[in-house]
Amino acid sequence: MTTRTPRWQHPQTSHGRSSNDTHVAVGIFYAYEAELLDHWDISSWLDLVSEDFVYRVPVPLLTDDYNQDGYDTQSLLMDEDRSSIEENWAARMTDEHNAVSWADSPPVRLLRLVSSVRVRHTDHEGEFLARSNVRILMVRQSGAAKEMFGERFDILRSNDEGFTIASRFVVLTSTIIDAPRLRMLL
Repeated sequence: MTTRTPRWQHPQTSHGRSSNDTHVAVGIFYAYEAELLDHWDISSWLDLVSEDFVYRVPVPLLTDDYNQDGYDTQSLLMDEDRSSIEENWAARMTDEHNAVSWADSPPVRLLRLVSSVRVRHTDHEGEFLARSNVRILMVRQSGAAKEMFGERFDILRSNDEGFTIASRFVVLTSTIIDAPRLRMLL
């Protein structure tokens, strides 16, 4: 079997752990970010991402290989950037579009749980690799709650106001996605 060169891979760094103060600051940043996303406030969330932001979710893949990364390095479920999220996602959250969008009306109620935040330095000053685990609970109307789990690999840039997210790479835990709405930011 021939091994293909990966088209993408999750961000990695060989640098050490960041300070406790940075870990605390990133945890507070993630709590605020989760609040915005849980309330579908995509417009305010866009203030937290950089102009060159990219968001990728590869297709989950499980094999018998114990060295696997848990995803297909050749195909993506989502490949977005700041402008596509602003033009396509945030625009759908307006009152004008909500009434006619089955996927958004009634809205899915969300609850994000972000845990196990690990922050490391990168080769660039003021830039960090933040890994975290995320669990999202989703409920539409009176249906049973659905869950989605994953590990996030974020490149964060520090600034005077805290951080901006330069990129997010999410590896989903399950290969079967049972969600009332797939287009969401983990």
